[in-house]
Amino acid sequence: MFTSKNELVESMGVDPEIAAFFVDRKIPANNLYWKGRYLYVARGTGYLFIPLFFDLQLKAGVPRTILINEEYVQTMEQILHIAAAYEFGEKDFATHIEEIEHLVGPKLVNQPFFKELQAYFKQTKLVRKGRIGTDNAALNRGDAFLYLLATIQLPEPVLSTVLDCWYQLVPSFLLLDDIMDFQEDRKNKEENSLSFYGYNADGIKKAIEVAKQNFQNLKKLNPTLCQFLEEALNKKIQTPYFQHILND
Repeated sequence: MFTSKNELVESMGVDPEIAAFFVDRKIPANNLYWKGRYLYVARGTGYLFIPLFFDLQLKAGVPRTILINEEYVQTMEQILHIAAAYEFGEKDFATHIEEIEHLVGPKLVNQPFFKELQAYFKQTKLVRKGRIGTDNAALNRGDAFLYLLATIQLPEPVLSTVLDCWYQLVPSFLLLDDIMDFQEDRKNKEENSLSFYGYNADGIKKAIEVAKQNFQNLKKLNPTLCQFLEEALNKKIQTPYFQHILND
């Protein structure tokens, strides 16, 4: 489904220039992340998070000139291409991290943060290490994206705020996706963040509360987005599927 500039701006509080930049952007050629896609910003959270996170970076204090700079955006797209290759089983996790580090290496301007990421990804199990990661390892599966932030120089308070935004937004999307998929994932013994809370009604309720709190934490920077995400979650909770698993 199509996500319009107007919807991003009016319903989600995204900066108009950021919204237009990504909605109008052409799909990068030969990029596995957009394989089979016709729109840059599709309806799914895996694509919607891009303009939302870039907007949050702007609101956190990252200059607009950095955010819509072609080199920065193309680096982001290349990171997602490598991540997609891992998701499709074309390379293992360690190799995909090495390739991302190789990609950003020549562009590094924040060596200390790069080293933080390296230490984090050297862990056998990806759990919180310093300010990177969450306690729920399955919610950290998108964190390779954060290597992008090592290619720009930001004041520490701005970087810390950007990281907070990441962990309020992206793990919440992953968590809600996992709730929808948990029955199939449990059957197929695939990674699912819900296992951290419990594959039962109480676990699902705990996961929903985590997502709600994360959305509330976004309110300071983007109250419109907070309201949009909370309303979307409340609508989802009222669906027959959610009511079934919440009362199972």
